[in-house]
Amino acid sequence: MASIISAGTSTGTALNLTGDTSGILQLASNNGTVGLTMDTSQNVGIGTSTIGTKLNVLLGTSYTIGSNWNTSVVTFGQAISSGGVAGGALGVSFDTTNGATLSSLNPGVSWYQMQLAGNYIAFRTGGSAIEAARIDGSGNLLVACTALPTSSIAGRAITTAYYQSSCGSTTSSYTHFYFTNGNGNVGTIVTNGSSTAFNTSSDYRLKENVQQMSGGLSTVLQLKPVTYDWISDKSKGQGFIAHELQAVVPDCVTGEKDAVDAEGKPVYQGIDTSFLVATLTAAIQEQQALITQLQADVAALKGAK
Repeated sequence: MASIISAGTSTGTALNLTGDTSGILQLASNNGTVGLTMDTSQNVGIGTSTIGTKLNVLLGTSYTIGSNWNTSVVTFGQAISSGGVAGGALGVSFDTTNGATLSSLNPGVSWYQMQLAGNYIAFRTGGSAIEAARIDGSGNLLVACTALPTSSIAGRAITTAYYQSSCGSTTSSYTHFYFTNGNGNVGTIVTNGSSTAFNTSSDYRLKENVQQMSGGLSTVLQLKPVTYDWISDKSKGQGFIAHELQAVVPDCVTGEKDAVDAEGKPVYQGIDTSFLVATLTAAIQEQQALITQLQADVAALKGAK
């Protein structure tokens, strides 16, 4: 039972006190409806007398807020009945139990879950507690993966990334972002004491059938550099038109000309001109070879006089 302080709705029952030796205290209103319970461990329940945590709040039978500082559990959840909000209930859970499932937290209720598990925090979505991201014990943020990527990682349908804490050395090389797919690491963002490098994979061990590039000069002659005004703010620009560059050096361009999404909105093409460096280098080398040959021919003609 419990000791109860109760507020009534008439003069004779305006305030009632009933006591026992249970050590539990309750506040009641409306002639005895218990609204708050404090147990012998000073845990508080609002709308419920079944507590077990420092704070437990129940609204009707579907919405609960609870915290348990003894076991590092904090849960927020809302059950959705048939015909309720599309996509199921919303909620977040912090739980130190590694591998805890949604059903063990609240059977039959869909949640979005945030879980403290051992030395990492996992962010989970969906009724089956699918892990979407985590912060590991070293402060790395992992998205769509559960460990730092290695060359053995496979089977990913989309490119993912993980973030490494920016508190690295201020003088030596430090990797902040790793970009991965089914083939492992495919790019990084690295800083040193004074600069930032945006890297794409280029290790010789990732390549085969390596050949000296040729035709660089003829490729460059097909390029159509232009100047233009941006429609958004009328500022001046210079560069290339994506689909024109794509026809000459496809590696430089992403997307397709005139693409639209399901709603008919434009999906714009993008350009990474860093992929032109090899072509431009080959063109310069070929051009220099022509210059050297012309210099030799001129010298030979001068010597023949």
